[in-house]
Amino acid sequence: MFKGIRVALGRSVLKKRLKKTRRNKKFNNLRNSHKIGIAWDGSNTSDFDGITEFYQEMLKKNIQVDIICYYPEKVLPDKYTAIRYLTCVKRSDLNYFYIPQSYDINEFINTPYEILIDINPNNYFPVEYISVLSRAEFKVGCNRSSYSDKMDMTIKISEGDDPEYYLKQAKHYLEMINTGA
Repeated sequence: MFKGIRVALGRSVLKKRLKKTRRNKKFNNLRNSHKIGIAWDGSNTSDFDGITEFYQEMLKKNIQVDIICYYPEKVLPDKYTAIRYLTCVKRSDLNYFYIPQSYDINEFINTPYEILIDINPNNYFPVEYISVLSRAEFKVGCNRSSYSDKMDMTIKISEGDDPEYYLKQAKHYLEMINTGA
């Protein structure tokens, strides 16, 4: 019960901050992008391989990818530590209202990525907070998220679809976008 109240208050804070946030909205595709951000719910460690595969693929295309991961436990799994392109947020990085707070989080939110890909199958509020406030020019999210109306493009996925499938779909549609450039 208290957790629900705290999250509701966190969403209220998010709503106020969102009104003050300005971003340059712009259709972007993968062919013309140089910098992508990924906000990811890392609670399922088996999804890490798919995320890493996507990262490697983008690296081959000379696209920089920054990943911020929310892990809902106190201690990070070994595979999430000491990876320079992955910034992890754990429960101890959240304030009373489940708002993530650190220099790395603020830097990620304020970076004007050309594309932000939101991967939040469990609808964790810290990932929502980061994605919604991000100053990314073009935001891609899942149609099942509670905040899909804040995304510029949503991808329809089913309940059992894993993040690897979702990333393949996102890549497919992001390559199809014609920006006229």
